[in-house]
Parts: sequence; C-alpha cells; structure tokens
Amino acid sequence: MDRMDEDLAVMPDPILMAMCLEDGHTIVDSQGIIHVDDAARAPKLSVIKAYVRNEPTHEGRAPTVKKSDPALVHRLLEMAPSMLAGKSEESDQSQMAEKLSALCQAAVNAKASDIHIEVVRQETRILLRVDGKRRLLDRLANGESARRQSDTLGKQLARYALQIKGNHNYTERTPLNDRFELTLSVCEHPHNEKDRVEKRVEWRVALMPLDRGIKVVLRCLTPLDAPLTFSAMDLLPTQRTLYLGLTKRRSGIGILTGPMGSGKSSLMYALIDSIDREARCCHTLEDPVEFEQAGVTKTLVEPRRKLTEGGDTYLDYVFYAQEQLRQDIDITAFGELRTAQATKEFIRKGETGGLAISTLHANSAIGVPAILIEQLGISPSMVAAPGLMQLFSHQKLIRKLCPHCALPLSNARSEYAHLGMEAKFDALTCQLDAVIAKEKQTQVRVRHPSGCEICGGKGEKGRLLVVELIALEDADREFIKQQDYLGWKRYLKAQGWPDIREHTLHRICLGQVDLASASEQVDGLMPVASHERYRQLQQEMSTC
Repeated sequence: MDRMDEDLAVMPDPILMAMCLEDGHTIVDSQGIIHVDDAARAPKLSVIKAYVRNEPTHEGRAPTVKKSDPALVHRLLEMAPSMLAGKSEESDQSQMAEKLSALCQAAVNAKASDIHIEVVRQETRILLRVDGKRRLLDRLANGESARRQSDTLGKQLARYALQIKGNHNYTERTPLNDRFELTLSVCEHPHNEKDRVEKRVEWRVALMPLDRGIKVVLRCLTPLDAPLTFSAMDLLPTQRTLYLGLTKRRSGIGILTGPMGSGKSSLMYALIDSIDREARCCHTLEDPVEFEQAGVTKTLVEPRRKLTEGGDTYLDYVFYAQEQLRQDIDITAFGELRTAQATKEFIRKGETGGLAISTLHANSAIGVPAILIEQLGISPSMVAAPGLMQLFSHQKLIRKLCPHCALPLSNARSEYAHLGMEAKFDALTCQLDAVIAKEKQTQVRVRHPSGCEICGGKGEKGRLLVVELIALEDADREFIKQQDYLGWKRYLKAQGWPDIREHTLHRICLGQVDLASASEQVDGLMPVASHERYRQLQQEMSTC
C-alpha cells in the first residue's frame, strides 16, 4: 500500500471534487492521479476515471489509479468541502457585490429614499420607496429581473451587506444595524439625466427577523440632490416669517417634527443657511452629517463608538453637547432628539443663552410637549418655562401633481369617462365638495389616471411640503404646564390656527396636489365623525 505525501495537493476542480465527495472513497491529486482506498466500495470511480481522462492534460489517456491509505484519503476528502466552499464563496461574493451595486444603483436612478428587501418563506420581494410611496422594483440596474426571486437572493444580499460590506457576524434571528458605502452613478442635475458623476453613496442597513424570514431596509444617507432653499420650498410668506424669526433669536428652542423622510433635515439646512454665519457661530451635531454647509462647523455623532478602547464613554450626543460648552457657540443644532439625557443637554443649550434647534419624531406640532414630558423625561415646568420653547412645527412631504398631465377639474370628466372611470370621478367630485367650497375649486386639478411619459405613468412627480407651526406664547405655556393638550388644541383653533390639514387643502385649491392622493398621506383630510360610523354600523346590523 502506497502512502500519500502529507503535502499532496488536490485537483482544484469543483465538479470533480463534488463527484469525489459523493463517492466517499476516491480523491484526485493535482497531477491527475486517482487515489482510492477501496475500489470495490467506490461507486463513482468509473465516472471519475472518465472525467479525468477527458481533461486536456490527459489527452484521452487512461489516468493512473492508486490504492492509498484510507486515513489520508478521508483526510483529503474532509478538506475538499472547504476548498470547494472557498471557490464558491469567492464567486458568490463577486456575484453579490455586483447585485448589491445594481440594486442600489436602481434605487438611485429612481430617486428612492429606501430599499425594502422582504424574505418570507421561499420568496424575496424588493420594493423601493419613491416620493413616500412603496412600489415593486422590476429590474436591477444591470437589467436582471428583481421579480419572482427565491429567498436565497434576499438572504445573500443581507449577508453580503452586513458581513462583507459591514462589520457584523450575520445571523437571521437577531436584529442587526450597520452602514456601508458604494460608488454609484448619480445625476448631478435633476433635469438632465445624462449629466452624471461617480459618487460615494452611504447606506444604512437594518435587518429585522420575521416569523419565517427576514426584512432588510437599506436607507440612502447621502443626499442625491442639492438641499432645498426657503424659496424652493414654496412656503407661505407668514410661514417663512415664523421660521426666519426663530433664527434671529439669541436664545430659545425650536423643534421641527415630522415622519421619516418628511424633509426635516432639508428644513434645518434652510434655517441655518439663512443665518449670518460669520457673525454667529453655528455648530451642528448630526448622525450622519447629511449636507456640507459653508460657514457651519459640523460634528459626526457616533453613538456606538467609544472614546477610548475599554472605556465607558461613547461619542454620542451627550458627550459632544458637553464638549461644545468650551466652543463659544451661538446656535446649536441636533440632528435628532432620541434619548432623555441628550434631550436634557439640548434644552440646557436653549436655557443658558444660546439658540437650539432640533428635529423630533412626532405626529403633530401639538404633540411635541407630550413627547418631551412623557417619553423623554423633561418636566412640564421646564417645557412651559417662559421664553424657552419658541417654535414647534410639523411637516410632511406629499406627492405633487405632474405639471405636464394634471387635468383641470373642469374638463377631467371626459378623460375619466374615456377610460371607463366615470364613477371614480363622481366620487372624487363629491369628496371635493365636502371639503372645499365650490367657489374655491376654480384652480383645482386632479391626477391623470394614465399619467404621461414624463411622470412614468403615475400622474404625480416630486413632492411638496405641507406644514403647521405654533409660535408659542404664555397662553400656550399654561396649557402645556397643565398637560391639557385637548384644551390647547381648542384654544389654538379658536385663535384661527391653521393645522397641516388646512395647508394641504390650500395646495389642493391651487391645483398643486390631488385630493385622493393627499388623503392617503395626511390623516383627517376628509374626516368622518365617529357617530356617523356608528350609525352606519347600526344600519348594517339591522338588515338581518
């Protein structure tokens, strides 16, 4: 019995290795010599011999077959899967790198804010959030189909994004969060798709386990368009006056609220851009830093990174807020209020002689005090302190009618009738009559049901800002101190305060926004009283 050399190399052929592993008693070295421990128990030996004989190096000659030590044959067979996996893993990583890049490029091309990868049972669904609305992705940027994909694609994309591009050991049963960057082709000018540049685009990746799968959300953190200015936001003159009045103050607090993707960061940029940044020192703390801005010092907050290895101090909002005390700052901006301690540091900025501005997730301007008090631990007396809280605002970005195909209400009926949608148009006009007086409908336009080439057949293109603002006075602070939010709302409405619903209806009257579309995005746009719903339920139950 010949003993194989300890340093013997195995032929690196994936197909051949797979046959040897299936056989279980045979291995082929790099010279094409077939080593078998027991020919009588090697079911694939004849197939392996034929495969090796057809290799170009053998030129059709019969390969040499040697009886070898079973221990060594088995040891080399045990090494084969790792060698096979190594080759396969390298190939898989290359394929996943291409697919992830093509997926993110497709999102950039569509101007999507988020990519949703949903893996449930044996299926992967990929959706993009564009202009605030999710839609299925048809194709990746490289032309490959994104529809009807198996669960393997979603899991491989998640593993590659988190483990290879990120810094996590991939697991499907634990929530994971990370970031990565890709070089992508970005349109430099919104009206010229051919004018593109290569740009490093940062993505945040978050994995959430599901009952029978996973969900992965990729959020684009790099702004792909220039930030909006106040003039481009198309705000009402008094809205601009209230916002700019905040920036002229020497002390106090302004809080901007809205859901994710509502343009809060763009509004923050516009506020700071309106300040004389030579006369006043502006310093922002952000996670991540979204826009570069001339004359503004910006610090990247890294809440998961420690100041020193082995220490217990993190480079979070609290740490940098305290460090700012020595920086002679006039205006401080926090990217977002997330924790109780960071919120306390933020409020301290506003009560010690500086102006502080931040964003907060809330569903209305009236909801700000409740979140500060009940969720973030700020005392009611502090929130209601005279002169401290100056401005609360709430905003949403709602889809804008395509200017090229939107239909004036006066002649939209014929187009809807032509498409067999007359009943839908009648329902729309009834809804309009319920919320907007007839004499104010002269400029109203509605979405073209088929859209046009410019808007991609959607009838809408781009988004507009709708807002509500509260400029706080002592009367408001009394309600806040008592935590009487319903009474506060009644008081504001009695003062003529326009909420976000009224600003949305104003944009509908101007023909900028479709009523049906806006009602999907702004709660309570077409309210129905509870007693009316209860009456309908009673009628339905009385038919038995």
